[in-house]
Parts: sequence; structure tokens; C-alpha cells
Amino acid sequence: MRLVTYARMGVPSIGVELESGVLDIPDAASHFGRKYHVRGHSFPTTMMDLLQWESGIDVVRQIVQRYMKTPKSGRIMTRPLSSITLEPPISRPGKIVALGKNYLNHVEETGSDVPKFPVVFAKFPSSVIGPDDHIRIPEVSSMIDWEVELGIVIGKSCRDVSEKKSLEYVAGYTVINDVSARDLQKNDGQWVRAKSLDGFCPMGPCIVTQDELGDASKLKMHTKVNGVLKQESTTSEMIFNVRKIVSFLSKSFTLEPGDVIATGTPSGVGFVREPPEFLKAGDRLELYIEKIGYLRNKVTQ
Repeated sequence: MRLVTYARMGVPSIGVELESGVLDIPDAASHFGRKYHVRGHSFPTTMMDLLQWESGIDVVRQIVQRYMKTPKSGRIMTRPLSSITLEPPISRPGKIVALGKNYLNHVEETGSDVPKFPVVFAKFPSSVIGPDDHIRIPEVSSMIDWEVELGIVIGKSCRDVSEKKSLEYVAGYTVINDVSARDLQKNDGQWVRAKSLDGFCPMGPCIVTQDELGDASKLKMHTKVNGVLKQESTTSEMIFNVRKIVSFLSKSFTLEPGDVIATGTPSGVGFVREPPEFLKAGDRLELYIEKIGYLRNKVTQ
């Protein structure tokens, strides 16, 4: 399933993207009866609330199956993508845990040593913006760079999980741009501020559930700036794969529903190019991961 958070006429909700458009899940749940409500309350209207309901995704799947079995004359209307605004799938994740140096070709282009275990840092949840929102160049930096990354969305609370069982705790996957202020990253000596400025975590356009993508290996990915290809790779090139990442992180701290993990970027970033390339006002970014979709963000001053 392709789960989305969206707004229509300024009103936010959650839905499932179908061929005919977006099916509003709270509306569909009400249409099919109170059996889909939670402890007598209305169906969740935010992705975070849905993920924190242990059976939430399974219930959404049941609703979609019932919708598809309903004769077309009796179906509620879906909403065309052109009539809605896609929001970040999770507007304020509890945690955004990020990995650096997780693609060998990126390690090589930066002249770094190959890590023996995942290199972990964090991005503040306030950095999240939607798949079509503008990335604003901040006053504190002039060296803004791009990084296409697979995002893992946690669906169940997990601690000390094995690699074998790690996928049981993954709700699905999304696309992340780990936007980076390279001058701050260098000057600070650590990465959190450089990675966490407002608007530095475009995310979306949806969450594709884990049952469809498995461990999300072998997915093609790219970054284009003003139509020019800058990054091109596949998720199979990760040094530490999804199973290893989730297991490794869970042994240090509890991963909770709605937490997001940014899994690192391949080669082709701007700061290592000759000469270095950084984003400027007016640039248009296109980040893509196969079977998930696109982030299309314009850069503004």
C-alpha cells in the first residue's frame, strides 16, 4: 500500500493512493461502520496515530480490500492527486535517526575510511517538510548540498531485535533528502546542526508498506538538479542493509512507531565535485527511489 498524508482545502488527513486517486481512510472507515474505529473513537486522522495503533496498517488493508470488493456504484469517491496537497508522511517523527558513510562509493569520494559499524547522528523533527515544499537557503550557511536516501519508517516499538526479525518492526519506506550545510558540518565538528536546519528533511511522497518492498534492496535511486543527473545508485549498494540497521540501532535505544531512519546517501554529492557545487535560489531538485516515488523541491532564498 501507498500511505499518504495530505491536505484538501487546508484540512489534513491520511489516505491510500489507488489508481483512481486517494482514498480517505477515516472517511472509508466511517462509511463501512464502527468496527473500524479504535476503542469506540473515530479512526485515526494522522499517520503517527495510525502507526501507534498496533493493528493500524492491517486494518487499513482490510478497509482497502473491502472498498475494492464494493461495486463501483456503491464506493465513496476517491480524490484526484491534482485536487490535494501531499504533506510529509509523518510531519513530526519522534526521532529521525540518520546514518553517514553507508555507501562505499560515497565513502570513497569523500576519502573516508570504510566504517566497521553504522555511523549514527540525528536530525531534528522540525526539519521535516513535504515532497513538494520549498527548501529555503538559511542565512547561516551558503554551502547547501543534496543527499538522496531511503527512509525506514518504524511501525512497532522495538528494542534488542535480531536481524532476522527486524523487518517485523518496519512499517514501510519513504524517500528522504538529507539536506546538508557543509560549512556548518565542517566548522561544528559534528553534524546535527548542519543537518537539522528548518526545511532540511524533505520527506515523501508516501510510505510504501514493508509487505510490498521487503528489505527494500535493489531499488534504483537518483538525484537531479535542474534536470542534470547528480546521483545514481541502488539501495543494494548500502554497506549496512535495512535488517542490520534496525537491529543495530535497537540495541542502543528503543525505536518507536513513527520514528524514521535515514539510511545514508550514495556518491554524487555536491561538495566533493570539482569545482564544488552547492544549491542556489531557483534550483529545482528531483529525488527518486524506485517503487516509492519523487521528491520535487524548489530552492528559495
